Amino acid sequence: MIRKGLLNVLACTVAAAMIAALPAAAAETEKEAPSGGISISVTDGSEDAMDINTAKVATLAGMSVCRHLFEGLYKLDEKGDLVPGQLKDEKVSDDGKTYTFTLRDDITWSDGKPVTAGDFVYGWKYLKDSAGDYSTLLDLITDATAKDDKTLVVTLAYPCAYFHSLLAFPSAYPVREDIVKANGDSYATDPDKAVYNGPYELTDWTHQQSMTLTKRTDYYDADKITVDNISWELMSDSATMANSFKSGDVIYSDTYPEEDADSLMDNGLHFEEGYNTYCTMFNLGDSGNEVLKDARVRKALSLAIDRERVINIRGLQDELADTYTPGGLTDADGTEFNSTVTPWFSDDHQKDVDEAKELMKEAGYEDGKDFPALRYIVNNDSRKTVAEAIVSDWKDALGIDSITVETVENFFSARESGDFDIAYFGWYMDYPDISNMLVTMTTGQNDAKYSNTKYDDAYNKAVAETDEKVRWKDYDECESILAEDRPITPILHSKNSYLFDDTNYDGLVYYCGNAFFGYVTQK
Repeated sequence: MIRKGLLNVLACTVAAAMIAALPAAAAETEKEAPSGGISISVTDGSEDAMDINTAKVATLAGMSVCRHLFEGLYKLDEKGDLVPGQLKDEKVSDDGKTYTFTLRDDITWSDGKPVTAGDFVYGWKYLKDSAGDYSTLLDLITDATAKDDKTLVVTLAYPCAYFHSLLAFPSAYPVREDIVKANGDSYATDPDKAVYNGPYELTDWTHQQSMTLTKRTDYYDADKITVDNISWELMSDSATMANSFKSGDVIYSDTYPEEDADSLMDNGLHFEEGYNTYCTMFNLGDSGNEVLKDARVRKALSLAIDRERVINIRGLQDELADTYTPGGLTDADGTEFNSTVTPWFSDDHQKDVDEAKELMKEAGYEDGKDFPALRYIVNNDSRKTVAEAIVSDWKDALGIDSITVETVENFFSARESGDFDIAYFGWYMDYPDISNMLVTMTTGQNDAKYSNTKYDDAYNKAVAETDEKVRWKDYDECESILAEDRPITPILHSKNSYLFDDTNYDGLVYYCGNAFFGYVTQK
């Protein structure tokens, strides 16, 4: 589920204003080549991170592309606010559980066919059946019915204050059933194997190299889209990405060598506040080493990490993570949730190290004796540097010298398939609600293969609870269970950073780690 970042809390709140419907567009509008806008090149991930199947996409890079190609009932406007997208009007029942959505009259797919309420119903079913990372995103929906082509009636299990945020998320976008069935497993793997209802369509995908997104002139809001063509360069090496930015070949990169941060500080480097946690993940599945099945070992490895040193190595204005849930998530009184949770660590690192040594002794690995060889995988050089520092901590504090760090090209696939012992894991929240953080550790929703029925029960109870104080107690229980089980260890809460050429361009929309380039203008 995603390496991602946010603007700030205000940029993630739900916009209440509704937009008026535009005049209906003909279903078979003849497409014309876009004109009058600009063409840009960007880089935001490798081929491995790129997936435009909205039911299966789980990386920030893929989600950013999907926000250009598809659109939900809600979308982001040029200010990064949530506004109606494919939606003309909505009515909500007094109990907050039933929504009646009326679709716009002028929304079409890229092949000219109208977008229907049935496309949303099918898309949500397809999401559920996909069993992907976000397959449970809309589990709060107990019923979704297409009353007719333009009317969608949705019933929720409980009132949800962030429901509009969910509807703007790529996994909640509509899907054409006939296109999925015609293409089978190859659906959305090439430009002609999908249709698009967003402001862009995919006109070229040279795998391992680049994707080309072309503005749809028949998109209902095409007049507001200022970029005609986006060349999305597929890269994995952080130095190459940064050099492409420095040379002007791309105007945006979400990745750069962290050791270059100082030199980039006044040369395109941007920081945004964000809800995210940088972690080390342990493989508890069948493919993982048996030593990691011992919670004492996992906790010892967690406690031995000098998190302050990691923060200093990165030099990116990070905050120490004493809980899995990051700061900024507040109640009605403005109290931050993670300030009410028992910290996973003490204030004294040496005290934590001493506890770690005792745990390793109990587990039978005093001073690292007989500790097996383990493989710690990462996906870029910056994270390799951090991982090597962590491995160094384990050697110095616990005597373990059998863990090696490896940069893996197909990192996300490897982690998902369980081809690792230890791995980098970062979670950038999709919308500002505690549930979006803690859902990642529920059964079936994490690459650690972690499963605990007590955790699942506490989480499920929390999301269905309308009383905020009671809900927070349930979420607190989730944090306590995680702290005891340690399938992951939180290290830091990072700010979100990226490179953008704001000297020559304006109008980038950066939201929850996703970049949208459709409103970019040249200065």
